[in-house]
Amino acid sequence: MPKTITAAFLGTSLAALSFVLTTHAQTASGQNVRQVPVKKLFPYYDLYLSLPPQDRDGFYLEYLIKSEGTNVRPRMVYALGSVRTPIQLDSRGKILTMPDLAMLRQGKVEVPAAAPPGQIILNLEPVVPLGRTIPAGVVANSVTDYSKAIGRAGPLALAIPKLTGIAFKGVSSGQVVFADGRKIALPVEGGAPVFRPNQSAMRGAVNLEFPTAPSQAEFTR
Repeated sequence: MPKTITAAFLGTSLAALSFVLTTHAQTASGQNVRQVPVKKLFPYYDLYLSLPPQDRDGFYLEYLIKSEGTNVRPRMVYALGSVRTPIQLDSRGKILTMPDLAMLRQGKVEVPAAAPPGQIILNLEPVVPLGRTIPAGVVANSVTDYSKAIGRAGPLALAIPKLTGIAFKGVSSGQVVFADGRKIALPVEGGAPVFRPNQSAMRGAVNLEFPTAPSQAEFTR
């Protein structure tokens, strides 16, 4: 993903963005660092935080840092006035210390001036507990919250994929259980069973059952 900001894939993620850290950076006066506005490194996160908590508990945004040409990630810090806060990453490069709204609006990210170009990858993740039996309402909540978020995105909604279901990776089949005891098989797409709660055949679902616990849940169209 070499371009400044490009949508690289849509469907299982909200977007994957390539961001060359030095492109929109300014060298801080008298310092060997470059500063990037925090908001440019966290697309959509201000919109996510503006949602009521009950309308975003079904999904979360995950941001990962990738450095080009090296496995060593640059040391980065948040800068707001005179306060500096280290940005913590896990082994995959996922950002663990997320900014608050004040930091998003006014803060900078400082990176070493000699740091190689990097990328910010944004993933959209549903909040779904994985097990052999999964409450259908929990899965439906992820899809509902995502739909509400799209409805509040205004003109940006045109660039955001419409995701209507959850795919379960790591299992070859699954079934829907209804309150009256009926069971129907989940459709399998790309090798993964998919649950779309708003389909007429799925209304009234109580649980989803799988032969083993899925390894991952992903949004899908």
